Amino acid sequence: MTVEVAIVWPVLPNEHGGRMLWFGSWLVGAEGAEAAWFYSGRGGEQGRYRVPPEATGLRIRRWPNEGFDAEYADVLDVAERPEVRPAELDFDRRQPFSLLEEEESERSASAPDANEVREATR
Repeated sequence: MTVEVAIVWPVLPNEHGGRMLWFGSWLVGAEGAEAAWFYSGRGGEQGRYRVPPEATGLRIRRWPNEGFDAEYADVLDVAERPEVRPAELDFDRRQPFSLLEEEESERSASAPDANEVREATR
C-alpha cells in the first residue's frame, strides 16, 4: 500500500516583507536522520507526497528571517496523518530529533557562573 501525505504550504510573510521560504524533507531511522527533500518554495500551494517506506517522519523548515538559521518542526505520525498544515505546527518547542545540542547555559540557566559568585562576594 502506498501512503501519501498532503501538505498545505501557507503564504506567510517573512521579516523582510517577502514570502516565507519553506522546505520539506523526510526523516528516517530511530535517530531521525534527515534524508531526501521533497519541497522547497514560497508556499501558496498544496502538494501530495508519497511517503518512502523507510520514512519515520518529516521535517518542515521555515525561514522567518532569511539572514538566520531556519526554524523547524518534526512530524512523526505521518502515516496516520493524511494532511499536514505547516502554519499549525509548533516551531517554538524543542523537537524530538533536535539539531541543537543542549547548551551548558540551558542546563544551568539559574546557576550563576564562578565569576558572578566571586564578584558578588567582594
